[in-house]
Amino acid sequence: MKSFLFFICLALIARSAMAQQTPAGSQPVATFQSTTTRLNTMPFFTSSAATTTVSRIDWTSDMEADQTVSSPTFIAKACITTPKSVARYSLLLNDKIQQLPRDLKVERDKDCQQSFNQTVQLQEGENRLRLTAYLTGGGEVASNLTVVYKKPPVLALEKRLALIIGNSSYQGSNKLPNPVNDANDMATALKKLGFDVMVYTDLNNKGMRQAINTFGEKLRDYQVGLFYYAGHGVQNEGNNYLVPIDAQPESKNEIEYECLDANRILTKMEDAHTRTNIVVLDACRNNPLDRSWSRGGDNNGLASMDAPIGSVIAYATAPGKTAADGNGRNGLYTSALLKALQTPNQTIIQLFQQVRAEVLKQSNNRQIPWESTSLTGDFYFQRK
Repeated sequence: MKSFLFFICLALIARSAMAQQTPAGSQPVATFQSTTTRLNTMPFFTSSAATTTVSRIDWTSDMEADQTVSSPTFIAKACITTPKSVARYSLLLNDKIQQLPRDLKVERDKDCQQSFNQTVQLQEGENRLRLTAYLTGGGEVASNLTVVYKKPPVLALEKRLALIIGNSSYQGSNKLPNPVNDANDMATALKKLGFDVMVYTDLNNKGMRQAINTFGEKLRDYQVGLFYYAGHGVQNEGNNYLVPIDAQPESKNEIEYECLDANRILTKMEDAHTRTNIVVLDACRNNPLDRSWSRGGDNNGLASMDAPIGSVIAYATAPGKTAADGNGRNGLYTSALLKALQTPNQTIIQLFQQVRAEVLKQSNNRQIPWESTSLTGDFYFQRK
């Protein structure tokens, strides 16, 4: 049995050797079977993935955290990030297209690829802005912004006191038609502008002195003082005098006793330590004394006075010149002043410039209003 198994094994071995014989001239080939291997198709040096720029608009305007502002003038600022350059912009404010300047320049800096800014005027309340950037070669990016304009709370107005005197009923041919009307109309206008008003008409010497003294005492409790005078005025020895209706000086030396020195008003204002003082003199209309010597003593018209700090002195006409009384209800100068007082948001200097332009126009350049000022800040009769 064992011999039989041995012969079978030899037969199998011989058969296997014959099957593996190699043809003549050929090299033996070794074969083997390997385990399954997954090929690595990635490149040997891995390249970094390309960076993709996302288009966006970031608003950078100055405003509170709740997007409110206290000024109607608003600068719409934005930083634009895009893969391509911007060809043009479009800005809408409350659905209305805003005109952009022709030379609009978009600046670049290290913090912003392209920065945009444009000044717009907001309306009170909510305002909607929409900025669209159109890209070169097509495409666009847009962003909306809501801004709320809230007017700042109205500050309590400084206390204002005005003394107004209008003298018309002079004796004889010296009577004037307009000053009483001028005084009453100025009183009405100034009351509307927040002034407490003391108004007097046709005062004699005693009455004028009492009015000025009372004004000086009351003015201590106010921050703004205003004195308005319409009537006759003269100058003598370089000083200006306001003429009461009962003044009858017989010579130049009596002017200081019969009339009131205008510097008396400035002294009262300085003693009251008011922040702003305004003196308006619509005087020197014609010769009030009817004498052989001129109404000014030395010269026609009023002399220029130095305004104390924080004061403005306004004259109906230039120093040494005479003013027209006017043909209507008011004198030429006061008529222009009343008109200018109706214009809000202008400084007192701008107001008197407006008055000067109007008087020059109406007088064909014959009457030139004048001011002397030492104001240290802006004053507004009315602001809206």
